[in-house]
Formats: sequence, C-alpha cells, structure tokens
Amino acid sequence: DGSPLATQAAMEGIELAKKVGAEVYCVYVARENMNSTFEFSDGKPLSFPSDEEYKVAVKEAAEQFMKPLRESAKAVKFTEDMFISNSTAGYIVYAADKNGCDLIFMASKGCAGWENIFMGSVATKVLSTSQIPVLIYKVKKEQLPEKTKMYISPRV
Repeated sequence: DGSPLATQAAMEGIELAKKVGAEVYCVYVARENMNSTFEFSDGKPLSFPSDEEYKVAVKEAAEQFMKPLRESAKAVKFTEDMFISNSTAGYIVYAADKNGCDLIFMASKGCAGWENIFMGSVATKVLSTSQIPVLIYKVKKEQLPEKTKMYISPRV
C-alpha cells in the first residue's frame, strides 16, 4: 500500500530472498476509484479524478513504491505488478498463485492494546484464503530502520 510498514516488510522480504536465493514478485494493490462527479445544492459540480486519471495516479504511486525495492533487489530476480481492486487480499493471493510463488511475505500493522490481538484485515484475509504459506512481518512504526525512512516521505 506504499506505507512505511509495507516498504519495510518488502525490504525485509527482499533480504530473505537474497539469503535463500529466491526470486521476488512484488505486488502493489490500490483500491478502486470510488469517486465521481457530484452536484451540490448550489448547482456547482465537484469533480474527482476520472478513472483514467486515477489509473495514472496509481501507476505513479506504484512506481514510487517499487523504486527503492527494485534498487534493493538487484542481486535477485525482481518482478513487479500492480492491480486496482477493492479486494486487496484476493489480488495478493491471486497474483501469488498465478506466478507460482512458494511464500507470501507481507506486513501487518503493529497495533497497541486490544488492537494488538488482531492483525490487519488484509493480512487476516490472505492468511485465511491462501493455499500458499504466508509469512507475516510485524514491526511497529518506531522500529523502522533508517534504510526505510530515507525512501519514505511522512504521511499527512
């Protein structure tokens, strides 16, 4: 999803692939464009990105996310893919299956308190639907190493 946690998990997955001589297939899944044009009571329409504009923006975001991963993965075969879907977990599992992956390596948000009992909904759905083994990488935000922070701009 382009978050610092996803970037860190992807970097760690690449490091694991280097150690065991594996290939890396990295997937970026963005939610569908749910916006359209609305007309308010004053008659002025409020426009959101068209589907084509949204696809371009997602492609640019995926490219930004993949760039440091590509650089880190120079020692291994690195393939990347991008999907737009509201079924993030479904596309992760689909992509891994389609590409003959042996392991899905993904992040789960590090939550505090009661939330710590549960993993993120995407991770939970991948775990429950995948026939491929899933390795969940869990890190809290304050544990992100400098090598990840240098690629990531803070979210607002």
